[in-house]
Amino acid sequence: MSLFGAVPKNVDDKHRIRGDVNVLLLGDPGTAKSQMLKYAEATAPRAVYSTGKGASAVGLTASVHKDPMTKEWTLEGGALVLADRG
Repeated sequence: MSLFGAVPKNVDDKHRIRGDVNVLLLGDPGTAKSQMLKYAEATAPRAVYSTGKGASAVGLTASVHKDPMTKEWTLEGGALVLADRG
């Protein structure tokens, strides 16, 4: 598992390469993959945990919430936005 990233790079000031490390976690059912991810989310301060079953494409990018105190509608970033440093 990776709880850290690498150094981002700017190639000739033309394009930026993120220093993020991607992890693909595969295994048989019952091998505690979800528990490992939940532990990583609790450990890393900027981690966002979302599942494929409960997440839609819209929910991963943004969501709309109504504030109960002010009754105003607000737009909040989803898991992809938060994981890419907002």
